[in-house]
Amino acid sequence: MKAVFGRLFLYLSRMASRIRHTLILIIWITILLLACKEEKKPARADHAIQIPATPDTVSLFFCGDIIQHLPQIYDAHNPTEKDYKYLKCFRYIAPYWHDSDFVIANLETTLSDKEYSGYPRFSSPWQIARDLQRLGVTTFVTANNHCCDQLARGITKTIYYLDSLGIAHTGIFMDTLSYKKRNPLYLRKDNFKIALLNYTYGTNGLPIPKGFVVSLIDTTVIKRDIQQAKRDSATNIIAFMHWGYEYHTSPNKEQKALATWLHAQGADIVIGSHPHVVQPIEYILSGKDTVGVTAYSLGNFISNQSYKGTDGGICIRLTLTRPEAKTTRYTMETIKFYTYRPFEEGRTRYYVVPEALSDSIIKDYHLIKSKRFFKQTDSILN
Repeated sequence: MKAVFGRLFLYLSRMASRIRHTLILIIWITILLLACKEEKKPARADHAIQIPATPDTVSLFFCGDIIQHLPQIYDAHNPTEKDYKYLKCFRYIAPYWHDSDFVIANLETTLSDKEYSGYPRFSSPWQIARDLQRLGVTTFVTANNHCCDQLARGITKTIYYLDSLGIAHTGIFMDTLSYKKRNPLYLRKDNFKIALLNYTYGTNGLPIPKGFVVSLIDTTVIKRDIQQAKRDSATNIIAFMHWGYEYHTSPNKEQKALATWLHAQGADIVIGSHPHVVQPIEYILSGKDTVGVTAYSLGNFISNQSYKGTDGGICIRLTLTRPEAKTTRYTMETIKFYTYRPFEEGRTRYYVVPEALSDSIIKDYHLIKSKRFFKQTDSILN
């Protein structure tokens, strides 16, 4: 009997050993299979979603001539608060500025805190710059035929108030050191570095005060400025030109020739002021692509002028898009507006009213005049 149990015990021992070895073998095979499977697992980068780079975009909003005649200054005066208030003048157009990165306008007057005057030698309350900034204007160009109206005092105070308000500006400078430091003026957003240059044909025969600098139209100087902008790696170059004949709705030969030359030198955006009326817009094409824009004249932004075509103007919103490693694409929107001048509370008021709001804001014969202006402007632009 002992012999039987001995053989049985030996048999079971051998079976247990075989089972143990089999289990160990199975475990090792499982480990190897898992390891192989892990090695064959693709790298995470192979499964990463490739999201296209979002193109850089910048929105530029351009306004024409800001002029202040004495009736406008009288309208802005608030004797109770001893202040000049302009917010109401621009309340209808200001919402168009909210989506723009830079709002650029031609300040065709000098700024002061006293002794105001209208045409022919403008001196306006500095509060107009303050209120335009509050509403969204970021940048003024100041080289125009009225920048020397008040000589050294006018230039000094204009620059002082713009600097005090923190408003970027170009066109007039306190001295050559300031000119070299602040010209060109660069507008920066993301990968955009836009050079803004500003020039005027003259200063109405008034001398440029000694020591000050006014950027005059001189092709030698302009070429040098554009080359400097290129050396500074400007992505785009704007030339804001004060030029042309007043009250002419077509550009003259000099404007056309200079615009062509500016684009050839490297300025892709040319904006015009001074005629006080709207002039055509031209697009510079390369194949099917727009590579540049010329707006010969935006007309008045606000004034008290009443000649045909001067009681309104256009603003343009220019959106620049730069896909990665590609050239700039241009999208333009034109906003027509009319300067509505109702008689309210014993004085003439001034409101810049976009065409889209004209039927609901403008009343009586002013509405008829505004419709006539919009129709005339369409014929110029089309």
